[in-house]
Amino acid sequence: MTRSHAVSRRTGSSVVALGVAAALLLSGCSTDAPADPGTDAPAADAVSQEVLDKLASYEAASALDNVGEAFDVSSVEGKTVWWVIQEGANPFLATVMAHAEEALAEVGVKLVTCDGKSNPVDANNCITQGIAQGAAAIQVDGPDPETVANAAQAAVDAGIPVLTGSGIDASQPMPDFIAGVTSQPYVLTGELAADWIIADSDGAANVLFITTPDVSGSGFQAQGFKDEMAKYCPDCTVTEQGVTLGNWASDLGSTVSAALAKDPTINYIAPVFDPMTQFINPAIQQAGRGEDVQVVTVNGNLPFMQELATGTGPTKALVGLDLNLLGWIEADQILRVLTDTPPVSDYYTVARVFDEDNIGELDLTAEAFGDSSWYGGAGSTAELFTSLWLK
Repeated sequence: MTRSHAVSRRTGSSVVALGVAAALLLSGCSTDAPADPGTDAPAADAVSQEVLDKLASYEAASALDNVGEAFDVSSVEGKTVWWVIQEGANPFLATVMAHAEEALAEVGVKLVTCDGKSNPVDANNCITQGIAQGAAAIQVDGPDPETVANAAQAAVDAGIPVLTGSGIDASQPMPDFIAGVTSQPYVLTGELAADWIIADSDGAANVLFITTPDVSGSGFQAQGFKDEMAKYCPDCTVTEQGVTLGNWASDLGSTVSAALAKDPTINYIAPVFDPMTQFINPAIQQAGRGEDVQVVTVNGNLPFMQELATGTGPTKALVGLDLNLLGWIEADQILRVLTDTPPVSDYYTVARVFDEDNIGELDLTAEAFGDSSWYGGAGSTAELFTSLWLK
């Protein structure tokens, strides 16, 4: 999408007052005439061109550009990888795991799952089970590695490498017991969510930002969001709240209701992960704010992309991540560790910003969601990695 300026996305003096009518102007349908100087419309330079250019760049499809060297995987056939998922009911982590399982099957590696149930004790027990079962490697997906340090070190002492994914941002220093790391680009996705809000509001947003404190990557995303808002939208307001993963169903709705009652001028809500919207959006509607509070979130899970496409709910933008690619990246890193091939640094999946201007281009089916169609192209991920894995 091309943005000459955020004012082409929204006209008028108040985001809250515009409501649904304003949301329909997001694709730049408003007049190019200058704002009436008698209104309180933002100045022409309210949104940095850097923000607009960055959004335009990430609204286009892109493929992975950080690719490791090809390597011999002939020695891994018949091995078993123990997969410790932080919360089996989390659709993001479950989707990544399913794609990793598909990828590992390509080279004859079996994946066994153990659910950490959002509890560090259970996650540590899962690792202990993996040790007892003689796993070739253990992948811990979601938790901060430090929360499983004791069991992970025991695995390493037993000669079993431990890897982490979707926990700490891949750019961060890792504990010595971690042999490889992959992640979504947490900081970048936070920045992109902030950029969309800045552009959409013409630099005049009041944002409720909701984190998931027990998912360590949430903190990196929050930092990216807050830093971007501070840099490019000094007149915006950001209020941060946190709800732990296990309390989403019980606490997210009441958190939103209380925040909207306390501050009726909130006009954007930015939860760190899109599954949170299934509890947040109903609370917005029940508060009678469905027409003037907009939701911007991250991940790109299929049900929430489909909801975005309807244009009828509070969710107006979504920073999507190629979850198929992330699963294959995690599998690739595991195979590199198993074959004593140097792991890839800063190993991230790709991101793309979706809103009403480009969501209509997508085939919103399970098949397209699962084959990287929305990002690098259908079949591109499997084709890339199978070309790197030499048998």
